Amino acid sequence: MKNFFKRFFVFLTLPALAAGICFTFCGWQKVLPRGTAINGADVGGLTPRQAVQLVREAIISDLKGRELCICSREHVYSYSYPEISFKDNANAVARGIVRAGNYTVDASWYLNGLDAVVSGICAAEYRQLREPEAYFNAGEGEAFYYCEGQDGVSSDGDKLRRDILRSLQNRRYGGDFDKVDVSTETHKMKGDMAKLKQKTARLSAYTTYFDCGNSPRVSNIRLAGEKISGCVLAPGERFSFNSRVGPRTMKNGFQRAKIIEDGRFVYGVGGGVCQVSTTLYNAALLAGLKVTEYHPHSLAVSYVSPSRDAMVSGSYSDMKFCNTTGCPVYIRVLTGLYYVRCEIYGLSDGAEYSLQSVVTGEEDGGVKSECYLTSTRGGESYTRLIRRDKYLPAKKDGAAKESGQTEGSAA
Repeated sequence: MKNFFKRFFVFLTLPALAAGICFTFCGWQKVLPRGTAINGADVGGLTPRQAVQLVREAIISDLKGRELCICSREHVYSYSYPEISFKDNANAVARGIVRAGNYTVDASWYLNGLDAVVSGICAAEYRQLREPEAYFNAGEGEAFYYCEGQDGVSSDGDKLRRDILRSLQNRRYGGDFDKVDVSTETHKMKGDMAKLKQKTARLSAYTTYFDCGNSPRVSNIRLAGEKISGCVLAPGERFSFNSRVGPRTMKNGFQRAKIIEDGRFVYGVGGGVCQVSTTLYNAALLAGLKVTEYHPHSLAVSYVSPSRDAMVSGSYSDMKFCNTTGCPVYIRVLTGLYYVRCEIYGLSDGAEYSLQSVVTGEEDGGVKSECYLTSTRGGESYTRLIRRDKYLPAKKDGAAKESGQTEGSAA
């Protein structure tokens, strides 16, 4: 019984399949009636297959002459055949023709790799927001190198994709594609180069000179300067010379040179660092910063006027000042062949500062002196006494002796 049904099924299926193949073959092999046109092209006397080929060649020829233009503010991206392909119902139309007449084949257009195209355009239009920057140079050359900023630009990829699809969908055979505009958003910089330069202006510079033949002392000056140069103080932050330079020991690279001890010039480790602290002290005052700690030498020194020195020693005598501006303060120390120069950069408070040392008297070979700070703002000057000192006369015990100290106390 089972075999009977199998044979019966095959008996019915094979004729039906043969009839379908015959119908399809005959449908493609029949000749279209005279007076038949598809999309305006005469296809009478052609087989449906030939008609489809003719219509598609016409579609491709028309498509090659059309461009889909995607425009941004700076670029134009153009796409045409074969980047733009199509789908149509030409087969169905051609096989369905039974009488002469004018027929229309509908086509839909596709931009190949649409997602990749959108991503590529968005990437090409993207511009990273970059704020203007200043790079502090602690060494020789310009103190700051500036990098211009730029506004950021980003594109709406989802909207661009929708607009491209809309342009493709709206296009009809024989017509042009609608232009597509890239929607971008500009992200403005918060910073301003002019303001940045105001915040990194030179506030002061002060230079003192030394004997370049005294190599141990010069080495100490250079080493202390290198430890300070490049220091950046945040608003309200305090600078400590001792904390920044560290202990003046031979282990830390300092050498023996003349220092002042008990009113005498003797040899000790770190001789010369006081010239750096003194130079920086003057630069800080001339920058309008608040000096919170300083100490005079017991003897007057040759590289600066009386009452303008700042002795440092061990951990008990320091030189400190505070960044009283609302912006960072930058410190640079440059040591040349015969000089040390301290420069301070930051935002000016609008005043110009000057220092004046006055010797008020001499006593037993010693010196009494005062220092005045003058600030000038808007054409008006204000002078005030900032310190009063008394220096001992130098003791003459012959050649300088060795000190038992491991850190320079002055000189």
